[in-house]
Amino acid sequence: MPIVKKLCEYCPPPHHKHPIPGRPRDWEMHPSWIAGMEALNAYNDWVSSFVLPIAFQWIEEHKPEVYASVPENLKDDVGVVIAAAFRLVKELPVYKSGLEKSAAYEAEVASGTFDPSTTNPVWTGITKKVRTETEEAFAEQSSLLGDVRE
Repeated sequence: MPIVKKLCEYCPPPHHKHPIPGRPRDWEMHPSWIAGMEALNAYNDWVSSFVLPIAFQWIEEHKPEVYASVPENLKDDVGVVIAAAFRLVKELPVYKSGLEKSAAYEAEVASGTFDPSTTNPVWTGITKKVRTETEEAFAEQSSLLGDVRE
């Protein structure tokens, strides 16, 4: 998905998964490589279609502050504008609080006291299913492929 700004506004792409241009056919590459590339494409589509519109709505709502540090000739440079917005966000209370919460989270994970049962349950379920089904698919072919974990 292209990430485009025009006249200081984000131009969101249609949010549907496009096939990877020139992607290999199923029989041309290792299945894990194909799955990985398609997953990266799906992630990019999600960021472009869902996350960046939220970011650019915030930027629009804070346009004077964000664009104050952006050179005139770079007002449509996505990276420059996001960097300018991030410099502002890093100074906000929610971000600073998030840094503290992140440190506490990492400490809980390291000590084994973190309970992940309510953290991203939908994504967790999808991840477990994808991992399980991938392992099962390779296990079904282990007599021909060998143990892929070796």
